[in-house]
Amino acid sequence: MTAAAFDFDRLLDRRSVPSEKWGRYAGRDVLPLWVADMDFAAPPAVIDALHRRIDHGVFGYTDAWPSLTDAVVDGLQRDHGWTIEPDWLVWLPGVVAGFNLACAIAGQPGDGVLTATPVYPPFLTAPANTGRVLQRVELVQRDGRWQWDWDALEAACTPATRLLLLCSPHNPVGRVFDADELRRLADFAARQDLLVCSDEIHCGLVLDADRPHRPLAALDEATAR
Repeated sequence: MTAAAFDFDRLLDRRSVPSEKWGRYAGRDVLPLWVADMDFAAPPAVIDALHRRIDHGVFGYTDAWPSLTDAVVDGLQRDHGWTIEPDWLVWLPGVVAGFNLACAIAGQPGDGVLTATPVYPPFLTAPANTGRVLQRVELVQRDGRWQWDWDALEAACTPATRLLLLCSPHNPVGRVFDADELRRLADFAARQDLLVCSDEIHCGLVLDADRPHRPLAALDEATAR
């Protein structure tokens, strides 16, 4: 599909449907730029596919389309050089569900979940949803960029810590962590016997060709395990 297939000049009035983005500050002189929710229509290919599915008329329990699995496997290999097996994929309704599931399977209620802040807010609420304890380490600004404070990371981890919630590329600071940083994080997690849940949903928004996103699990087989 070419860019010409998208109509970025069409204005859509969303007041006729419920919208969390616009509803939160309804009646106030506020432009709601607080959430990643665009006011453009969805891509024509997506709308067409939804129409075809709706026209079928039956909406019972379903599995993922084989073509979807193939697209993910092929995309990870093409874009990141990462070869995965199709049966590694577990389909979830969204990334936030993944945070909560990771917290639920890591340790027991009362155990710790470590994450680096500032961070996407659901990282901060997921641990408590499953009775886990949120543990924070602050990213620090050095030389005009956000970086890890490795000493603080070590200090924030306790014998009760069971899970590292990682955001890579990082939201909201925008960092694409380099190979050395990822290796150091992987070594830290292995040494502390931590599970890692790596949210890499922003991997397609990297703007610098010389700073590619690297999936954490693609570092080596030991990290993937």
